[in-house]
Amino acid sequence: MRTYRHDVGPLAYASPGVILLALGGGALVVAGVLALGCRGLASAASVPIVGAVGHMMGQAAAVALGAGVVALIAAAAVRFWMPDCAKIRYKVRRALWHPVHGNPLRLREGELLPRVSCKQMEDGIFALTIAAGAVSVDTIINAAPDISTALNRRYERYAVVQTDADVAFNRVTFLLANVMADKSLTFHSVEEMRSASPTRLQVQTGTEIDLTTSGSILCAGKTRSGKTTGIIALIIQVLLAGPDSYGSEVTAIDPKQAELSRLPHVVTLDEDGEARGILDALKRFSTTIVNRQQRLNELSERQGDAVKWWGARMHPSLLFIDEYVSLKSIFPTKATKDDPDYCLATFDGLLRRIVTMGASAGCYVIISIAEASVQEGGLPAMLRSAMSTRILFRPTRAEGLLLWDKSKIDTMPERVYGPGDAWFSSTDGVHDSVNFVHFPTMKFPIYRELGRLLSLYYDDHNPAEAPPPPRET
Repeated sequence: MRTYRHDVGPLAYASPGVILLALGGGALVVAGVLALGCRGLASAASVPIVGAVGHMMGQAAAVALGAGVVALIAAAAVRFWMPDCAKIRYKVRRALWHPVHGNPLRLREGELLPRVSCKQMEDGIFALTIAAGAVSVDTIINAAPDISTALNRRYERYAVVQTDADVAFNRVTFLLANVMADKSLTFHSVEEMRSASPTRLQVQTGTEIDLTTSGSILCAGKTRSGKTTGIIALIIQVLLAGPDSYGSEVTAIDPKQAELSRLPHVVTLDEDGEARGILDALKRFSTTIVNRQQRLNELSERQGDAVKWWGARMHPSLLFIDEYVSLKSIFPTKATKDDPDYCLATFDGLLRRIVTMGASAGCYVIISIAEASVQEGGLPAMLRSAMSTRILFRPTRAEGLLLWDKSKIDTMPERVYGPGDAWFSSTDGVHDSVNFVHFPTMKFPIYRELGRLLSLYYDDHNPAEAPPPPRET
């Protein structure tokens, strides 16, 4: 059946296994009725005609019984051998095409049915593609909740987690994944967090932040959302990689003067409550970007081709600003004659320069804000746009709309999230769409280990001769 009809039968678009199961059940019912008829005629078997009819009914009952058993065995075989991709495809086709499900694609009588295909990308992740045809791409995208609902029984834990329309708007691909699968990482010692590459920061199983393809990081989340712990998990991984010989830095700024400020090499407010020391720290970090970029330029000239920071064996530099809004409120809006550099404009200018220019030298900013606001007093829209990795802890749809376009979070399920749960996206070509993640659980004294690693990072920092440039390939 290639066109839409509103008067199709109940088994239309059902999978072969369901059809065989229905046929087998029907055949067994017929066999039972015929067997009862034979038993009723047995008392009148002395009459030749009645006996012949009874004999024929008995044979028919045997045939129906055999056909029913064969159909049930075939249904079981199909159910067992049919790949998951095919089962999902049949479930989605029926949910979208059969009128009993409400016609979510708003198909008209006689309209050509869109093609549905499904393939397995990796274990537990499927790509479901629906061709647009007579149905618009927007209509197909809006059917994402119906597709998630169609995945029942064995696939009830699966849902649409990502939606992508091709450039020509000919088809829509839905990424289906087990949203209840536990992919979180648990570390019992800080050494377990050491990454295989200093440019890749682990978030959960199958999800990492690739600093070679992404930019600075914006983290939003209310109190007790697990935001600070999640950020510390990223910082620890950078510290474990150690410093490089190009002046790498890991600078943490805590304007709240909370537990983070008690750690070594963490910058906080001055004794008089001002933030001049913090402003100096931003200037130093900005200077390292210039120096590192100059070294990359020298290596590029020597090699005759562009040398990326990771190709020069640089390690990433991090500037972590905790509670950005609180820090911003400390700086005076206007400078004084005694200190013309100490003002909000200087702070904003330095931060803007670091965020927009740092990535090419392997320097990144992690900004933490309590509210995902971009209005007055919140994060400037320009900075938000420049920060290509965005994380919202214990997310709500209202906050998500302040970080992402509506189309990117339409498929994200509304549910109660716990500490460490987050919506995550990064413009690295892999996690461009918003996905659910859970940040690592660290079962060791987090702040003690963070302080120890900060001390080791700077104590071991020996600005020796830089390593030679990478070989030409």
